[in-house]
Amino acid sequence: MQTIDPGAGAARRPPRLVKRRGVAAAAASDSIPAMSDVPSEPLSQAGLLAAVQGRASVRRFLAEPVPREDVTAMVELAVRAANAGNAQMWRFVAVDDAATQAAMRRAVDEAIDEMATWPELAGRGKDLQALRVYATFFVEAPLVMAVFGLPYVSRADEMLLAHGVGVADRDRLRARPDLQSIGAAVQLLCTAAHALGYGSCWMTAPVLAAPAIEELLGVRPPAKLVAVVPIGRPAAAVTPTSRRRAAEVLEFR
Repeated sequence: MQTIDPGAGAARRPPRLVKRRGVAAAAASDSIPAMSDVPSEPLSQAGLLAAVQGRASVRRFLAEPVPREDVTAMVELAVRAANAGNAQMWRFVAVDDAATQAAMRRAVDEAIDEMATWPELAGRGKDLQALRVYATFFVEAPLVMAVFGLPYVSRADEMLLAHGVGVADRDRLRARPDLQSIGAAVQLLCTAAHALGYGSCWMTAPVLAAPAIEELLGVRPPAKLVAVVPIGRPAAAVTPTSRRRAAEVLEFR
């Protein structure tokens, strides 16, 4: 499996922009394809409203493999996400090898086994078992996308650090733009998967085993695991859950 080289992409600043045919474009080493370059016809035909409203989390999958060209098409859409400083601090590792997926599950099991020894969790056996179920079902999917994040330090962060602002206060004032950016990419990844006829589920519970999974997948610091997304054809009909109406969550001032 290809090793992620975080040094090649971890940037404190946005990628250098160059002019090409009168349009600002990322330099060749950090190039992002235009929407017209995305090779998937089903994605180009998918309506935004249907793709967004029809998506739902899927936890049961058929064994049908996910073609790598479809995986590429999903990621091509994911990297169009809005992100802080255009730093594009996300990295993706698509795992379609069953043995590697099983090893990822063992890593999560071992992390939860360790938690079960904590005296503070005495008598929480049912909760731990429920956590195990919801943290390991990704292994049932034919494809598991591991999503990694690289550090992002903006000018505002540098100023706060120079003033001695602590991590907790800095996170309160900055609200983790790195994780916000990666979350935007994961949302687009899941939406693109749905538009292509796949199901997916945005998972963070497997991050309990982040150090072991990072080592297993050959990902070196400073990249860190932030999410796991199983992807495959749904084993049952996909039914979106209800959502609060805009009037319940929106205010005008």
